[in-house]
Amino acid sequence: MKYTFVSLGRLESIGVRLGGPGLGNILFPWARAIVYAKEHNLTRVQTTWKNLKLGTFFRKERDKRFYFNLFTEKEGIDGVRKFLLLNFSKKVKVFSGMEGLFGSFKHEHQFIRSELLKIVNPYYLSEVDAFNRDSVAIHIRMGDFQIAENEEILRNGCWNHRLPLEWYKSIIEKIRDKCDLPIYIFSDGRDEDIRDILDIENCERAYFGSAISDMLALGSAKVLVASASTFSMWASFLGKVPTIWFPGQMREKIIEDSTIFEGTLDYNDKLPQELVKILNNA
Repeated sequence: MKYTFVSLGRLESIGVRLGGPGLGNILFPWARAIVYAKEHNLTRVQTTWKNLKLGTFFRKERDKRFYFNLFTEKEGIDGVRKFLLLNFSKKVKVFSGMEGLFGSFKHEHQFIRSELLKIVNPYYLSEVDAFNRDSVAIHIRMGDFQIAENEEILRNGCWNHRLPLEWYKSIIEKIRDKCDLPIYIFSDGRDEDIRDILDIENCERAYFGSAISDMLALGSAKVLVASASTFSMWASFLGKVPTIWFPGQMREKIIEDSTIFEGTLDYNDKLPQELVKILNNA
């Protein structure tokens, strides 16, 4: 093999793909591919980030996941040569899917973050600069996620389900009891869907113009309260931010630094002292 390519959908060799998952999911094969290329001194073929899909329109999601201007800088072979390699060459190692999650590359955090920031549209990076990092970030994933029949499903590790708003409210209450930092809500849901959260004092909705800027902002707060999504996982990984998970929804230890809190918190659990110290700049 001489080349690596990240397969994210269909008809990718023409420069625009059809379908495929969202940003959190597609970053897994991308990260595996760039680490593999680095370790084996292979040449990358340009990732087809641009996407066409209809489901996000039908669901009236804020982020349509087209990614047409999310990434700007070239990261590999493109154009006619890319088309020929993908359609006629047997020298391309193809990466796809979320196999192994962070297991094979979390030791390369610095490299992965650096390579990602190189290709992100500078406009979206500048948007993140405006984020107040002296805050708490909360990610509430809705969109195409299902409503769980009961919490046991979530506690047993079932993926792609919404977390109870009551759980978020309980975590916010624990945080507000210990500090008065602003709490920013990141969500693909409508205001009316998360009204119970937005009505809480000191809670404010945040949006920085794109999926990647929101992901980076989530990871730059003092503490992240995660949703049951790979988007939250990547925010936690890229930012190496202390992260609170719903019971049963923490798939693995993402951050190699054992001094950074990663763990689950239930309704009746107390806020860990290490988080209290962070929230109070101790």
